[in-house]
Amino acid sequence: MMVFRAYTEARRILAVNRVIIDLTLDVFVSKLYQQKGLGKRPFGKRLLAGTIRRLLRRDKSKAGFGIQFRKTLERLGPTYVKLGQILSLRDDLLPEKITRELRKLQSQVPSMPYTEVRKVVEEEFNLPIGSIFKSFEEEPLAAASLAQVHIARLKNGKKVVVKVQRPGIVRLITDDINIMRRIASMMQRLAFLKDYRPTHFVEEFASYTLRELDFTQEGKHADTFRENFKGNRQIIFPEIYWSYTSRRVLTMQYIDGIKPDDSAKLKKHGIDGKRVAEIGAKALVKMLYVDGFFHGDPHPGNMLIVGRSKIAFLDLGMIGQFNKEVMRNMFLYLYYLVMREYDIATKYIVNLTQPGPKADVESFRKEMQEVITRWSGAKFSEYSMGRVIFETMNIGAKHQLYFHGDLVLSSKAVLTVEAVANILDPEMDFGEIVRPMMEEMFVTQFSPLRVGKSVLNSLPDYIDFFEKLPSNLLKTLNMVSSGKLQVQLAENSRRPREKKRNAYLIFGAAALSAGLLLSLSDNAPGQSLIIGTMSISWMGIGLLAVGTFASLKGLLIRKNND
Repeated sequence: MMVFRAYTEARRILAVNRVIIDLTLDVFVSKLYQQKGLGKRPFGKRLLAGTIRRLLRRDKSKAGFGIQFRKTLERLGPTYVKLGQILSLRDDLLPEKITRELRKLQSQVPSMPYTEVRKVVEEEFNLPIGSIFKSFEEEPLAAASLAQVHIARLKNGKKVVVKVQRPGIVRLITDDINIMRRIASMMQRLAFLKDYRPTHFVEEFASYTLRELDFTQEGKHADTFRENFKGNRQIIFPEIYWSYTSRRVLTMQYIDGIKPDDSAKLKKHGIDGKRVAEIGAKALVKMLYVDGFFHGDPHPGNMLIVGRSKIAFLDLGMIGQFNKEVMRNMFLYLYYLVMREYDIATKYIVNLTQPGPKADVESFRKEMQEVITRWSGAKFSEYSMGRVIFETMNIGAKHQLYFHGDLVLSSKAVLTVEAVANILDPEMDFGEIVRPMMEEMFVTQFSPLRVGKSVLNSLPDYIDFFEKLPSNLLKTLNMVSSGKLQVQLAENSRRPREKKRNAYLIFGAAALSAGLLLSLSDNAPGQSLIIGTMSISWMGIGLLAVGTFASLKGLLIRKNND
């Protein structure tokens, strides 16, 4: 079995190499035919181009690399089509003219025969398809490279959508990813390609793609989204029927609606495009900055307008997630962007980067200032907020400040939702719509109650931070925190009031010192209070207050004693 697997993988490597060589030759020949400037090319150059083309047995083509690359990915099959679709999001890695061409990649393929669909369903549930569903339409609703979709009815008559995975697709994609890992490993050793981090990108791609191949994960995503929006009747996610779902078969609620780019139907049904655009924009902000769990590809094909103002999100295989720290920095970046506090916005976006060996943070800051300033004076149609966020990623890569794939995915999600909203409401300004919502979120997220809870949750971080303070201050703080503060007084000092006074003064000095250090530190653990352009640790503020009180108390005791 292992010998056969190695043989098939070797054949696939050879096939991939052959296609890559063909791409190289095609691009070389097209370069020979591309003309710079006006006028006819000299006869000698035309003769040379024709001779080389015939020797290499290539077709005459003037297509650029982007077109050739797209066609090559389509020729290599579903894994590479998916790769191209992910690469189309990465303007921070590739020139825009290439990513623009890759966005034309379509995963639409000929549908698989019903006999194969039935076989997959029956293998998954170990039952005849007639025992599982009351009816199952043989003609697919849609067919893609990984799966195809059919309409069916459950035994109780409920209309459902059944997504069935193509046979053998998991093995094919797994083998292709292993080949990509080997190629990326070799590319990583080349100095001129190292900065593009090919191994890192392949692992990102593997994570997204392998997750999409397990349909139970997509079902869990739907459940999570429905839970996150359970109080919002304007946003719909399909219900999953778990008794009819497995790794290769996903059965979900059938939702009837109109695609947001079907202008004729929208007009016919009198749908308020402006209202729907606003609902979609606010839903995305909630996904990104409240839940930290968002739809990775909300294009028009994955959305439906239901009734007059509801939006249904479909195809939930590709999602992005943020941890609390990333979500907080992303929120503050967008918040200060919307509030037009550009210096502060830049600070928070820098916090989200992974600096490369030659990172230039200062140049990144300066270029970001220019981009944000240009955006602030433009109309939505000229320079949208999504474009600003996306351009941020590009500028970061230029200065070797890299963003995690989910951050890039989030910027693409904002761009896509803005594009859909622009169809519904050409005058929409994303920033204006979300500003009131973000102001409310800011107050909620940084309320004293929430911050106090965060401080309690961050106690291990504070302990770790204090351990790094200078040893003399550390000793005092440890004594205070453990309740074992002992004040060493002169042997001839016998008055209890003096002992009490000194205890307050020493404790006050320790607390003030620690509070000052925490307030001035950029790396203080836990939540911070944002005041204008300043970020001050809540723990620092608390210690300063306690230290001030203790010091005043000690001074009052001394005054009374004197």
